[in-house]
Amino acid sequence: MSQPQMRSERLLELIETFGADPQTWPEEERSAALELLDSDPDPYQLALSQARALDEALTGLVIPEPAPDLAMRILADAPQGSSNAPMAGFWTQLGTALFPHGLRWPAGAALASLAMGLVGGYAYAGSGTGTSYADSAYYSAFGDTQSPDWLIGETAS
Repeated sequence: MSQPQMRSERLLELIETFGADPQTWPEEERSAALELLDSDPDPYQLALSQARALDEALTGLVIPEPAPDLAMRILADAPQGSSNAPMAGFWTQLGTALFPHGLRWPAGAALASLAMGLVGGYAYAGSGTGTSYADSAYYSAFGDTQSPDWLIGETAS
């Protein structure tokens, strides 16, 4: 499979984003970018020199170690949950299990419609009623209250 053609703008984006070292560029674009850079390096020299200067400045940067008690101070200042709180009720636990990311209207509506469909379908199927109710519901929905001619024609053949 051949490499996709690298655009000049994309090569400049790679240099600005990932630096001058091609090893830091995304692997899937690296060979096409190097091929474009090797074919005509002049338009990219300024971007490469600026990226090298930034890379060197960041490489020489010394990041100080945080104070040993910093984590303890942050945790001490963080809000604490009450460990004495009574255990949450059944409905709260059920809501948390069903909606782990909090209540959201679309998810709640979808769950409610699924539950209503399952309960209604089970109640209808378990009632022992035949297809006459289903047929009348179909004909009522589509505006035909007479017996269907197309059904009679199919059963006769």
